Amino acid sequence: MGTRSTLPDGLCTISRCLSQSLYRARRTRSLEIHHSRAHVGKRFNSAMPPSTVSSRHFYQNETLLDFAARSSRPVSLRQLAFFGMKLTNDKIIQSANFVRQELPTRMAHRIHDMQSLPYSVVRNNHISYVYELYYHSFNSIRRFPVIKTVVDNNRFCDVLRELLEHHTAVIPHLVMGIIECSDLIDSKKMDNFMESMLRSRISRRVFTEQHIALTDAFLKDPNFKPTEQVGQVFLQCSAADIVRQCDALARSLTRSCHEDIPIPDLVFEGDVNTKFACVASHLRYMVGEILRNTFEASAERYQAMGNPPPPVLVTIIDAPQHVTFRFSDQAGGIPPEIIPYLWSFAKGPRSMIRHHNFKQVPVLETIVEELETSVAVARGQRKRISSLTSLTTRSTTLRLGMGLPMCKIYAEFWGGKIAVKSIEGFGCDVFLHISKLGNESRFVQMNNI
Repeated sequence: MGTRSTLPDGLCTISRCLSQSLYRARRTRSLEIHHSRAHVGKRFNSAMPPSTVSSRHFYQNETLLDFAARSSRPVSLRQLAFFGMKLTNDKIIQSANFVRQELPTRMAHRIHDMQSLPYSVVRNNHISYVYELYYHSFNSIRRFPVIKTVVDNNRFCDVLRELLEHHTAVIPHLVMGIIECSDLIDSKKMDNFMESMLRSRISRRVFTEQHIALTDAFLKDPNFKPTEQVGQVFLQCSAADIVRQCDALARSLTRSCHEDIPIPDLVFEGDVNTKFACVASHLRYMVGEILRNTFEASAERYQAMGNPPPPVLVTIIDAPQHVTFRFSDQAGGIPPEIIPYLWSFAKGPRSMIRHHNFKQVPVLETIVEELETSVAVARGQRKRISSLTSLTTRSTTLRLGMGLPMCKIYAEFWGGKIAVKSIEGFGCDVFLHISKLGNESRFVQMNNI
């Protein structure tokens, strides 16, 4: 039985209409992509083909359906760390073929999710842009031949780096798309769609960037035996040092907008010598967003009051299964009209302001290393910018309203959680729980497809 005969009534017509609308939008998006690249001073090695979407494959492509029917293979942070302890040619090739097989499977599931959205949502320029980008990446990886040598892997890593760069625009397009479509579909469904897209994105980028990092380390020194860091995984990450690094960056960004306003100091208590294994860039993003919110709220509150702000109390607890951070401020708390939408990407009283601000972030990469990259470039060094960069180093005036929702996704991805307790007129307590390396939940969360 052909695929077409199994479609619900009207879907074939929708498919043709959707393809036409996407085609009309494609030229506009091409100009947007060109403008974005020029804006950030980047030039990609290749562009998406001009006809990524066609009526032949939308809702009907058998190759896509075959990949979407497959299950992903679970991988844990523990596996990523121990796999890279001792590298050989065979292990690098094995890792490359794992990425080559897993990426198209996981991307097919997300493409299928986009195809399941209502027609009025999928025809949105931002959502259809992401669809085309995903489909192009899906085809690029699935068509790459089996990797048999280190030379093959080097070519494969070049493709991966290029695709990672292409996908830096995904997050702002997704958020602007769901804001624009917030009246067309239930906000809970849109938030669930956004969460599944972002969780899958994290899992794909983790093992993709891990493979690239292991390849780079192996090419530099085949006999290297890591003691503190394996690819993207830090084996002995200092919880207090991470907070201090984020404090310096958040403080600098806040002062750039509030030059003469005192910013609260941090006071540490608890298990300040805690060290644990984690992907440090993800932890820096979460802690950085919490401190940015705290500093910005404190600056605004105490500027009006004319008093110096009290310190922010940072408590670190080294529990058997989790490391817990508590940030306690006296910045006035969260306005009650915001609290119902605290974890939502789609809805909220400030949605249109967020939409405007996202337009000013043309390439959004979701890791805290842009400032380090700037220093490296100044020294003549080449450093690959990881994801999360533009999010963490954006101006504090660009309020995107997605810091806490993103922190929630990252925390849950690593088997943890985040909670906020607000007292209006006084302040907030933010609790961030991160699961330790080796917990069983880690095997489940890395299976987010």
